[in-house]
Amino acid sequence: MVCLGALLPLQAQSAEAPKAVPDHPSQLTTLLTKAKTFLGRPYRWGGSSPKGFDCSGFVHYVFNSIGVDLNRSSRDQSKDGDPVDLDHILPGDLLFFSTRGMRKGISHVGIYLGEGRFIHASDWGGRGQRCVKLGELASSYFAERLVAARRVILPMAEDSKVPMVEDSKTP
Repeated sequence: MVCLGALLPLQAQSAEAPKAVPDHPSQLTTLLTKAKTFLGRPYRWGGSSPKGFDCSGFVHYVFNSIGVDLNRSSRDQSKDGDPVDLDHILPGDLLFFSTRGMRKGISHVGIYLGEGRFIHASDWGGRGQRCVKLGELASSYFAERLVAARRVILPMAEDSKVPMVEDSKTP
């Protein structure tokens, strides 16, 4: 069965959508390419393999495939890496959502792809729509539920093959 949700066209992005970093042969490029290979794979609660993924199992599997070990649950993954201001997210960042109400905390995770899009394993939708698919941060559903972002992989500097490191500021 084909996952229809993975094939839906994306809406046009606003001019204010975050821009993608330049494409470099890197761990980041490998991560994003690998994640996209699973588009359409079925959603399976507790799943952590290409036979079926839940959201955190998908993220864990993709990062593990490039040698980055993350926690298994979305709540625990929200402690991996470094916090990122939601206005400064970059491709490869983990995005965390509270889909069961703010009091219940983080319950969903995806990987930011750039240009307002992310990839995630979703159990939302009818038959043929529960799968690894693309999401849009501009959609009212996700915009209202995005609560945090974390950076696990450093972005690449524009003119180098060396990861960018932010200048440390002395107090």
